[in-house]
Amino acid sequence: MKAIIIGGGIAAVSAVKAIRQQDRGIEIAVYGEEPFYPYKRIRLTKDLAEGLQAEKLLVEKESWYDDNKVRYHRNKKVVRIDPTERKVFLSDNTCDQYTTLLLANGAANNVLPIKGIDKEGVFTLRSLMDASAILEKASASQKALIIGGGVLGLEIAWSLKKLGKDVTVVETLPRLMPRQLDERASEILLNVVQSHGIDVHTASQVREITGEQGAEGFITDKGLQQSCDMVVHSTGIKPNIDLVKDTGILTNRGVLVNEKMETNISNIYAAGDIAEYNGMVMGLWNVASLQGEVAGSNMAGLNRVYEVPAAATVMNAFNYSMFSVGEVDSGKADKVIIDEDEAAHKYYKVLFKGGVVIGAVFMGSIKELPVIKKTMDQKVHFSEVYTETLNVSDFMQLIKEKNV
Repeated sequence: MKAIIIGGGIAAVSAVKAIRQQDRGIEIAVYGEEPFYPYKRIRLTKDLAEGLQAEKLLVEKESWYDDNKVRYHRNKKVVRIDPTERKVFLSDNTCDQYTTLLLANGAANNVLPIKGIDKEGVFTLRSLMDASAILEKASASQKALIIGGGVLGLEIAWSLKKLGKDVTVVETLPRLMPRQLDERASEILLNVVQSHGIDVHTASQVREITGEQGAEGFITDKGLQQSCDMVVHSTGIKPNIDLVKDTGILTNRGVLVNEKMETNISNIYAAGDIAEYNGMVMGLWNVASLQGEVAGSNMAGLNRVYEVPAAATVMNAFNYSMFSVGEVDSGKADKVIIDEDEAAHKYYKVLFKGGVVIGAVFMGSIKELPVIKKTMDQKVHFSEVYTETLNVSDFMQLIKEKNV
């Protein structure tokens, strides 16, 4: 039996681990199109200012692949799949045959239809090579424009600020991170970002990146015109589904999978940023890892079911920590508890429905995330929050008493 995995991210590594946990005899080949072994992609925006070294970012050491009898092919792109013949065709004009196949080839960053977005000096950050190009450009630049005020865009903004650049952030939506934060939390985050001298424009769209040769400035839909000598855009992802075109594998935004991470074609699975489950492409590291684990288990003959984890967003930037997990809209809850210390930029909010935690926002701390996520994943019931007047500190104590 032979398992082929397309892609070199955390979903691929998690699938390998799950297969090997069940069976040491299955032949495993992994095809990654980058020159590196799988690395922690989520560190790229976080560690940009410190410089990035591939060996320090690796998910597993190179020797791990040999120890687990994995043939890992770097710089080899799968260009076509033939499900009828059970073959994958490679960029070097060779092919390989599989018994079971995992699509874990991720996503690319969205490129918005902005005039001039193809100019020199315009970047996006998805890979180690992207990060190297951004750092090289930053060494000779002074004014940077960041298009996109999500977590990744803000982490890039902070990295460039730490490198001594003037930074402007332009966000299309009316406030920062509206999917992950409520209005008060967005307001606190904006104040923190601006306190570091970063210029933020919400409810604005970049209409044009100007310049003769490379990027020299930008114009927004609000008429703002400003100079810049580099641009980084971070505006969501687009699953790499072109590979499965004309294969019969069903897609929507991503490759459609069921609760076992199976596609509509037997023995073909998908996991990570390429996979769409229940109408959602999550684009989150912990989700990709779990999906890869479930897919790998089932490729090895188990009958494992994927249960959607509480999806968390974490940010450590601007000398500030924050996280949100699950539902943040108070209208979706039947009980909400809030603590706030305005002077310290702290704001803690926990949302309940039917006695179960359905979401939380913590501005100013991340240490509570593991235990809150655990209460959500385990659906721990807290009838006490309905009968007592609790604040968030009381609630965290209550969690301890329940030995969650």
